[in-house]
This record gives sequence, C-alpha cells and structure tokens, in this order.
Amino acid sequence: DIQGFFKKMGIAKPFNITCLGVTNSLSKNMGAKGYELLIFIYSNIRMAIFLITQIKNYDVIYYRDDLLFPAVFFARVLLGKKVFFETHSVLSGKNRQILNISAAKFSEGIIVISSGLKRYYGKYNDNDLLSLCSAAEDSWFEYSRDKLTLRKELNLPEGAYIAGYTGVVGSNPNNDYYELDDIVKSLANLPKEIIFVIVGELNGNAGWLRDIAAEFGVLDRVTIVPWQERSEIPKYLQSFDINLIPKRKKDLVGDSPAKMFPALAARRPIIGGRTECILEVLTNGLDAVIVGENSQEGWAEAITKMYGDPQLAQRISKEAENTNRKYTWEGRGKAISDFMQNTLSKK
Repeated sequence: DIQGFFKKMGIAKPFNITCLGVTNSLSKNMGAKGYELLIFIYSNIRMAIFLITQIKNYDVIYYRDDLLFPAVFFARVLLGKKVFFETHSVLSGKNRQILNISAAKFSEGIIVISSGLKRYYGKYNDNDLLSLCSAAEDSWFEYSRDKLTLRKELNLPEGAYIAGYTGVVGSNPNNDYYELDDIVKSLANLPKEIIFVIVGELNGNAGWLRDIAAEFGVLDRVTIVPWQERSEIPKYLQSFDINLIPKRKKDLVGDSPAKMFPALAARRPIIGGRTECILEVLTNGLDAVIVGENSQEGWAEAITKMYGDPQLAQRISKEAENTNRKYTWEGRGKAISDFMQNTLSKK
C-alpha cells in the first residue's frame, strides 16, 4: 500500500518506489543465523541483478544498509558507479562492523549523524558530512488542539502533571536501553501529582520498568502505553507537561535520539539526558533543561526545577520552536545533495 505508506510517513508529494521484496520482518525465522545468512546472500544477488538491469537509469548509489555492501562494491568496481554511504552507528557485532567500515572505505563520501561518528569513521574516509538524522514532521502536529482535549482522546489523566517519554522501551540491536529506570525511580522523590507516561511498549518489553516502579512504590504513577504509529506520537507529545529525552546506558558512538526533533516541535518544555549527542542539538537553559547528572537524583532535580518554575517552562518551550526551525527534512536533503555534487565535481 504505497499511498498508505506515504500518508503514514507524512510525505505530501509521492514518488516512485521499486520494492525488490526480499525480506520479511514478520517471518518466524527472523533471528535464526541460517535464515539471516540466506537473506543476506539473496538480498545482495537481487540487488546486483537490479543494478545491472537498471545501469543506464542511475548515476549514484546512496545507501544506509551495510548488509548491501557486496552488491554495492560490485556496482562500484565492475559497473563504475559512484557510491555514498550513510552510517548511523558503530555496531558491537564484529562481522557487521567490518561491513560498516568497508562501506565507509569504499565510498566516494560518507554521511554521519553525530560528531562521535565523524571522529570514528574519519579514520577510514575523511570526505564526510555531519548531518543529523531526523527532523519533525510538522504536518502531524495539530497546534489548535489544547492539552486537555488531547488527554481525553488518549485516555490520559487530565489533572496530573505528566512527564512523558515516547520511543524504544526495551533493548535495541546493541543490547542497550534508554535510562528510563532512573526516571521511574525519581518519582519517589517528586510531588505526588507528577506522573510518568511511557509510550512505546512492544510485545511486553516494558515489564522491567513495571518491576522497578513496584519496587520503589510508584507503580500507580507510571502509565505505559503500547507502541504507536509515528504519526500518532505528536498527540502524546502535545499532551505532556514535560517531554523527557534520556540517554542510552552504554552511551555508544553514533547515538543520536531521533525523538529530540518531534519534541522540539511539540511546543512543550524538554528535559534531556547529559550526553554529547543530545547536547549537539539541545542547549541547557535555552531550549531545554539538561540533567546535572544521569541518575535518579539528577532527573528528580531537573523535573522539580521545571515543575516549580512555569516561566522557565514557557521560555524553554518558545526557544525550542526556534531550534526546531533549524532542522528540516528539506534542509537535510539539500545539504546531502550538495555534498554529493561537490564531491563528484572535484573527482
């Protein structure tokens, strides 16, 4: 359903998509080594065939998936095509990371999404562009609707002071978690009217947070909502009193929370964890409050500060709007296009 896909992603001007139909993320075999190896081989064969048959219809290959490196390497060496690679991480898995590094080495240029990645991959390819990986989709926000109306629709407590989080709740592919547990624990030191709403549970992966909430006696002040489509997230962001953006526990090179950008567009105050990738976008005391330390006490102090100072919350919300205007999909697309064209003109 291509039209449904465009609507869900907020794309106003549809374009042609060719789907090779290789992978099936719903397969019961996902995760099995033999199945994954088969998909890896099959994907690269299908991609190579596509690149051969369409050789006259493209000039440049721009890709993000390191698993397609064999097909792209073939296109560069044997078909003479130019290649650009966008990388979002340094993977803990050795074999996958070898593919990532190889992709960086054999590209005309690389696009990285954080300063940490720029430093890391600059060792392998110094023709790089730092371009943060996301932006808010303004068409998803209904600014004419007030907070209480949205809470009624979403079945959230109307009279509570809500500190909210939307995003990944369980582990990611690097077996890493966002530090939501510190925020849950902080509730024990906060006024009773402050509650924590977490949006993003998938297949029961928020059980660990319920256990922590029960241990600290705040289970009745933690509301966990199932995973939502991206287009629904703005309703939650606009219904909160504060939007929370914690860092990951491992603080890996390449972390760049995409949730920062919709939060900036929500016109609500933001509290962020203290880490380089968050501080690349948010400025403490200007468009956000950054926790003094990433701990239960640090989050309690930051939330108390925002809760007790409505003028600060209002000022931060206003500045967040200004920051949001700096990050657009159109701006990112133009920067990447210019980078590619400048690289090719020099070569």
